[in-house]
This record gives sequence, C-alpha cells and structure tokens, in this order.
Amino acid sequence: MEEIQDTNPTTLKVLMVPWLAHGHVIPYLELAKKLSKTNLFFIYFCSTPIILNSINQENLPKNIQLIEFPLPSSPQLPSHQHTTNGLPKHLLSTLIQTFGKAGSTFAKILDSLCPDLLIFDGFQPWAPELASSRKIPAIDFLIIGSASVSFFYHHYLYAGKRDFPFSGIFLKDYEAKQLQLTAEMNISIGPNVAFNGLEKSHEIILINTCNEIEGKYVDYLSTLSNKKVVPVGPLIREMETTTENEENSKIIQWLDKKDESSCVYVSFGSEYFLSKEEIEEIAHSLELSELNFIWVLRFPLGEETSIEHALPKGFLDRVEGKGVIVEKWAPQARILKHPSIGGFLCHCGWNSILESLHFGVPLITMPMHFDQHTHSRMAVELGTAMEVVRDDQNGKLNKEETAKVIRNVVMEKNGGENVKAKVKELRKTIREKGEEEFDQVVNKLLDFSTKNKQ
Repeated sequence: MEEIQDTNPTTLKVLMVPWLAHGHVIPYLELAKKLSKTNLFFIYFCSTPIILNSINQENLPKNIQLIEFPLPSSPQLPSHQHTTNGLPKHLLSTLIQTFGKAGSTFAKILDSLCPDLLIFDGFQPWAPELASSRKIPAIDFLIIGSASVSFFYHHYLYAGKRDFPFSGIFLKDYEAKQLQLTAEMNISIGPNVAFNGLEKSHEIILINTCNEIEGKYVDYLSTLSNKKVVPVGPLIREMETTTENEENSKIIQWLDKKDESSCVYVSFGSEYFLSKEEIEEIAHSLELSELNFIWVLRFPLGEETSIEHALPKGFLDRVEGKGVIVEKWAPQARILKHPSIGGFLCHCGWNSILESLHFGVPLITMPMHFDQHTHSRMAVELGTAMEVVRDDQNGKLNKEETAKVIRNVVMEKNGGENVKAKVKELRKTIREKGEEEFDQVVNKLLDFSTKNKQ
C-alpha cells in the first residue's frame, strides 16, 4: 500500500471508518471520493486488510489514503474473515464483538494520523469516545434510509407507547417476530449498539439519502435525535472503466438483443443467500412470468453447490434463450443502465434501491430480513415499487402472485405504468438537484470543522 501523507495545511483531514460489510464500505468509499474531488479534503479510509485489498486502488484519487485496521486473529475468526462478505451466519456476532474490542488499536491510529474530523459507522462505541477525548469531532454516517432509521429509532425511544407518525412504514407480524428472534440470537447487535453511534454523533448526522426521496423522514429523524440530519446521497458506485471480462461482455451483448424494457434483473445482494426453497419459488415465478431475465445467484463461501443442482429440475432447459443465470457477481450498474431492463427484483438492500432509482428502473421488492422490510415500504409509498405478496402468517412466497407482480411492473399494467412514470420523474429530479445538495454538505462540513477548531 503506497504511503501518502497530506502536506497541504488548508485541506481538512478526515478519517473514515465503515463497518466491515460490503453494503457499508461502498457508500463510505463513494462519499470519500466525492469529498476528495472538491480538493478541500484529504481522506484516510480505514478498514481491515481483507477489505482494503478488495478496493480497486488504481482508480482512487491521490487524496485518499487507505489505512489498515488489523483486528486480532484467532482460530475461530482468522484474518480472511474480518469482513461479513461470505462470513458464516454463526460468526457474525463474533466479528462484531472482535471489532467492538478494537478500541486500543484505533486509538493508535487516531494518535498517528491526528485527523480534523472522524466519520464513523455503527458497532463502534469506542470510535466517537476516543475521538472526543482527543477533541476530534466525530460524525455518524448512516448508510441506510431515513424512513427505516426513524422507524426503528422511534420504537426504541417510545417502546410501543406512541405510534409511528407515518402509516406507510410498518412491519407485518411475522417480520417483527423474525427481527426479535435475530436480536435474541445476536445480543451484540441489539438496539443499544445500533443507535449508539447516532446518539454520540457530534451535532450533526450524515445519511445516504436525499430530500427528494425521504424528506419527511429526514426531518423526523432530526426531531427524534435533536441533531441536524444532513442527506449526502444518493451515493452511487461509479461504473468501472476497466476492460470487461468475457462473461460480463456476454451479459451486455445478450441484453443488446432484447427489446426495450423487456427484461427483469434479479439480485439479492452480496451478503444474503437464498434458501433452497426460496430459489425454487423464485425460479418458478420467473418461468411463469414468461419474461426475459438475468438472475445473479450466489452461495456462501465454501458451499459446494452447482447452479444445476440448486435450481428446479429442467429449469435451465425450459428458460433457454429467455433467461441468464450468473453466479457470484454481475456488473449491476451497467445492467440497470441498459435500456432492455424494465424492472429490478431485489431484496431491498439500500444501495440496490438507490441504484435502481438513479438509473430509472422500477422496483419489484422482495424484502428478506433486517431493515429491508421498511426499505420496501418506503419504496412502495414513494410510488417507485410494487412488493411481492407473501403469506401473512409465515411470510412464504407464492410463485403465481410473484409472477403477477413481476409482469405488472415490467409490462406496465395494473399500476405498473404508474410505477414506471414515477421512477422516471424521480430520476430526473434527483440528478438535477444532487450536485447542488452535495455542495451544501461540503459547506456544512467545512463550517462545522472551522467552528470546532476555534
């Protein structure tokens, strides 16, 4: 890793520390890039070696320096598992606990770099405390939507004594039970940890959204937290300019042969793995929809499963010419940008929602866990999505109903035409106001830092 030190005394030195998940690292890195382009900031981007090694350093601006944050390695959690990417579910709480005990290592990093500002993530109770003890202001950067954060924070504060003021955001009974079970199984990721950063953020809170998407929820979160919540998004990963590999090139060539808005793109993120039952239901739904599709299918690291074995018998033969199955990874931004894509069936990870809105692609939402349910409700309320129908008692998928929703969105009927129109309208608004709003973010950070230096 090349050693670069900021030598310009007029730039603001910012240390950024994201949580060790792909869905957190991406928006933190994009925020770092946007800040660096102003030439007013020098960014220290700090994470574990396994995560830093996954970053394409050739495309990084010169005023971003990668800083290694080594965690203690153990037989239970070796260094290549110091990331949630491919991490077995039973080791998640171990990773969080290991990260939570890394305060002494982080203190040395702070003393070595002496940043003017710390931008930190959740699961890091030591980060704002150590920064504060050194008179370094620390700001929490939330990487999920304000509808979800305000919904869960509201219920954390009022514990059922007061209804959430916006009826469009809610949890079904089975979803609430699922979240409760997850919290019980992973004590280390309970609400006290989740909202620790928000409450310790110094005066302001940054969040990856924009007022055009979630203005009323940004305002409500400001009210709940008694802090100014500043939208910095939507932060969208830049498309790689490097030469495509043969597999990715084939995907785009396949799309080139399809009619405009005739295909559905299917992906459930980098860190959610579908069960055998879910894979079969989604496969049958796509087949019943009779639409063209690209489906990115992933399996946990170390799990030896072939595509043919995971899918229903004869499925690949029956959808030949209509469907493409991609294992592990696909160029999502390039696919969503392609004119042949007419809908995006996704798990409602926040980055995926923002990318879909950025490229003007209607959403077919199939939330799986955590905050994805409330992300989905926000997208539906906004008019940019239709959510698949599940059993109210157990959340089971219904292939016929899922196929119907997919067709309605992509074929623009039974409400799908309204979703398409709203997405197009919002895409234009976001792009027109995005840079203007980010200029306000830059000024806010500069003013904030100047005030704290006085």
